[in-house]
Amino acid sequence: MRVLLVNPPHSLSAHNPLASSGLSLPPLGLLYIAAFLRKEMPAAELKVLDLPGRGLSAADLEKELAAFKPDLAGITVYTGAFTSAMNVSSAIKKACPECFVVAGGHHATARPGECLEKGAFDAVVSGEGERAFSELALKLQKRESLNIPGLTLKNSAGPAAGKYPPLDLDSLPMPARDLLDLKLYRPAVFGYKRLPVTSMVTSRGCPFSCKFCSKSVFGSDYRAQSPEKTLEEIVHLMENYGIREISFQDDTFTFDRKRVIDLCGLIISRGLDLTWSCMTRVDLVDEELLSKMKESGCVSIAFGIDGASDGACGLMNKGFGAEKARSAVAAARKAGIETRGYYVFGYPGETLASMEAALKNIMEIGTDHVFFAFAHPFFDTELYAEAREKGLLKATDEELRDSYDNTQPLITVPGAGPEELLKFYRKAYLRYYLRPGPLFTRLASIRGAGDLAGQFKAFRSFLKWC
Repeated sequence: MRVLLVNPPHSLSAHNPLASSGLSLPPLGLLYIAAFLRKEMPAAELKVLDLPGRGLSAADLEKELAAFKPDLAGITVYTGAFTSAMNVSSAIKKACPECFVVAGGHHATARPGECLEKGAFDAVVSGEGERAFSELALKLQKRESLNIPGLTLKNSAGPAAGKYPPLDLDSLPMPARDLLDLKLYRPAVFGYKRLPVTSMVTSRGCPFSCKFCSKSVFGSDYRAQSPEKTLEEIVHLMENYGIREISFQDDTFTFDRKRVIDLCGLIISRGLDLTWSCMTRVDLVDEELLSKMKESGCVSIAFGIDGASDGACGLMNKGFGAEKARSAVAAARKAGIETRGYYVFGYPGETLASMEAALKNIMEIGTDHVFFAFAHPFFDTELYAEAREKGLLKATDEELRDSYDNTQPLITVPGAGPEELLKFYRKAYLRYYLRPGPLFTRLASIRGAGDLAGQFKAFRSFLKWC
């Protein structure tokens, strides 16, 4: 059986700060599915086609399909690239009419019926895809009934009964990175310190209840690899791919404090020449933990602060306030770890005045880098339900499913029109970065001619937009 896994094309708008940052991460979700299927069906011929990662066009896709001729194809469907994924499904069906085409991912899990109605899909896999997709491949090969938990067939009344329990992450094989050219990928230009760099995900699920966050695939039950399993993958990447830096893409890397302490101890005891970064919350770090992280090679932490005032944090149900953000960033700075702050503007209940006050707090919190976004209402979130119920959404559902440009205000802010909000957004970046401290930080982070060119390109694009 020939199995194709596809990451559809997507792009950021030209004025998005990440658009010219060089950001490109391997599609680990598809690589986990490929590795799991390889374990269950060793004879299967596998191909992962990352269209945005390789910069492939529709014509390139046609050539790939003609050469590979898949029997089974899985396509990631996420909000922001909905129509793109639908077009890929149609292209596969046109080139290979007998191919069984499946949708998976966040948007497919949140709205399976929409995918089956609008695309050329035979089925949708909801939630974690490894077991359901592998079971589907086995049953298709044996021509058995497709009664699989989490699988919704076209023209059916809904998904099959039953549900797989959450996966034990230590039981998963490592992502099948050999199916891609890892040299094509790296985090944003300001998101790493040295090359070669790649990404890892060591946990799934988030127990917190931020109202804007979509948890349709992995849910709220947190589970993680053991420190030993994570170390095994790190060593594998270093020995087989020459990796010297890891970008951990876990939503809340430090949720299990003991796990991180133990992992840091293993890295230190092995004497690994490794630097790494992670993402977490400001209420999940402390001085002792940060010191251990720094000793083991942590160079950067991205904090999902989101609300820069107590009022905004309350509206978003963050569970902490601005003072916690200040103390966490100060503790990271004391430990010698660079910080990035992620913030959300335009949440229901905010005003232009409250956003101006929040910006002052953001500058006082003082992370080394910032990323600002307008609140984006994903379909399966409390934010979407609230904004739709109160008549605050400026976009239709059809527009939302093809929009993940969080540099555009989609939710009405009382007393401020779209142009006024965009003016504030531009001003926020200018006021933050055109200060001596942040400018020096960016200059000090440059690591060579290629990095300088990337920083210059990003800065030029930003100034042009402003």
